[in-house]
Amino acid sequence: MEKLKNTSRVIATELRQAERSINLAQRDVAQFLLTTLDATEAHKLSPAISLPTVRATLGALTALADGQSQMSVRAHISAERAGQGLGLDEIAWGSGSPKPALAAMEEAVAA
Repeated sequence: MEKLKNTSRVIATELRQAERSINLAQRDVAQFLLTTLDATEAHKLSPAISLPTVRATLGALTALADGQSQMSVRAHISAERAGQGLGLDEIAWGSGSPKPALAAMEEAVAA
């Protein structure tokens, strides 16, 4: 059972790291969008020049937001259900960032 608890901690840690990576990517893409818009305004460029970049950047932000939703809701629910099925408790997930409560995530998925 100790090996299973260790494995569950590794899984939980990597899931949290993946979520943090997505959050950082969202921040970086949003900053890129702001910089692009600032440059367009500062250099008095035609909005038509930056429109393809803005559209692509917004598409990237949308994809990242969808990815975050998949990670935070579906992956957490799946991992928690598997852990419960194996008899793991909250302590087996280790310390650090708390994972979302299962009931709240199930409500979000159902909505």
